[in-house]
Amino acid sequence: MIAKEYVETHQRILQSEGLKTKNQSFEDYIEGNENTAFNKRIYYLPLTKFSSFSEMEDQGEVETTITSKYTWIIKNFSKLKCDKLYSETFFTGKHPWRIRIHPEGNKVNCLSIYLSVGDNANFPAGWSKTANIKMSLINQLYSDDTITHVAVHTYKHNSTGVVAAYGFPSFVSLPEFRDPSEGFLVKDTCIIVAEVSVENSGHEDTNVDHLPKEMYSPTSTCDELINFKGLCQIEKDHVNLLEEACLKHPSIIESHRKRKRSQKFTEWSITTLGKVLHFLKTKKVKDMNDDACKELQDLWEELEMVKFDDLSWLKPHVESALSMKNYAERLTKVKRLKGSVVALEVKRRNLKELMILAETDLERARKELAIAEKGFVKRELDDELGCGIS
Repeated sequence: MIAKEYVETHQRILQSEGLKTKNQSFEDYIEGNENTAFNKRIYYLPLTKFSSFSEMEDQGEVETTITSKYTWIIKNFSKLKCDKLYSETFFTGKHPWRIRIHPEGNKVNCLSIYLSVGDNANFPAGWSKTANIKMSLINQLYSDDTITHVAVHTYKHNSTGVVAAYGFPSFVSLPEFRDPSEGFLVKDTCIIVAEVSVENSGHEDTNVDHLPKEMYSPTSTCDELINFKGLCQIEKDHVNLLEEACLKHPSIIESHRKRKRSQKFTEWSITTLGKVLHFLKTKKVKDMNDDACKELQDLWEELEMVKFDDLSWLKPHVESALSMKNYAERLTKVKRLKGSVVALEVKRRNLKELMILAETDLERARKELAIAEKGFVKRELDDELGCGIS
C-alpha cells in the first residue's frame, strides 16, 4: 500500500505541475505550496520505472528519471550588449546545466536558445549523459501561444575535453520576438523555462564536487569574465573593487593560497566577496527595502561560509547597510510627520494671534458698553409713557 500511495502521490503532483522540491516533505508541500511556473526554483520529480508495486519494494538498482524545471526571467533585454548570455546554473539530480541565449541570433535572424552543461571541468574523460530537453519561451499575453521545442540529446566529452551545448538556433524570429504585441518580450522582459530529464541509476557518479549549490550558480553573464590574480575568473564589474580590497587587506588572497583551496571553491568565494563589495558600492540608502536586505544577508551568509582569515573590516559596513532596511519608507514617514508638526505649529501661532485680536476687541467692546450704560435706566418696551394724570 505504501508503494501504491507513493506512485499515486507523484502522479497527482505531475498532473498539477506543482513539482516537489528535493528537500521538502510531502506534508510540507501540501501545507504551503507556493510553487508556480514563474518561480525561479529547482524542482525534482523522481519517477521510478516499476513493472509492479512489489518490484518497487524490492527495487535493488533501478533507474529513475529525474526532472528539473528552471525558469529564467531576463529583464532589460534591449540593453544587452553581448553575443551570448548564460543563466545561473541549475541541477537535475547531480547534473549541472545552464541556458545559453544569443540575443541577436547565432548566425541567423532568430533568437537562439541552447542548453549547456554547467561545468565541463568536473566531468571525467569519456563522460556522457542523455537528456530529454523541453525549452519554452513564455507568451506573457497569450499563454496558448507559448513556443516550446523538445529534443533528446546525448552530451559527450569531446577530444578537447569540452561538452558542446545543444539547442535551437532558430527558436523564434527576432522581429516576432521583439514585437511587444506578440507577447514574448513584454516591458522589455522575457521568460524562458527549461525542463531537463535524465536517467539516474542511483549509483552513478558524475564526479561533480559536493560543494554548496551557490558555488555552481554564477550570476548571468555576457562572457565579461576577467582572470583575477591567476586564481579564478570573475566578473569585470568586480575587478577594481576586489583589487582595492586585496591591496588594503592582503589576507584575502593569502588565506586561499596557503590553504591550497580548489579552483572552484576559490572562484565561488572570490565571486561572493565581489558581489558583496559591488552591492555596497552601487546600492543607495533608498534601495534598502526588504528584498535588498535579504539579498545582502544571503550574500553575507555565503561569505561567512568561506571563512576568510579576516572580514572584520567589512562586517561593520554590511551591518550598517542592513540597518538601513526600509529607510526610505521611514524617512518619508518622518518627513510627513514633521510636516504635520510644522503645519500645526503655524496653526497654533495663527490661533494665538487671533486670540490676541479677540481679547483687544473684547476690551474695547466692554469700554463702549460701560459708556453706553452710564445714566441708562432700563424700561420695559410695553410700559406706558405717562402724562402726569393718574
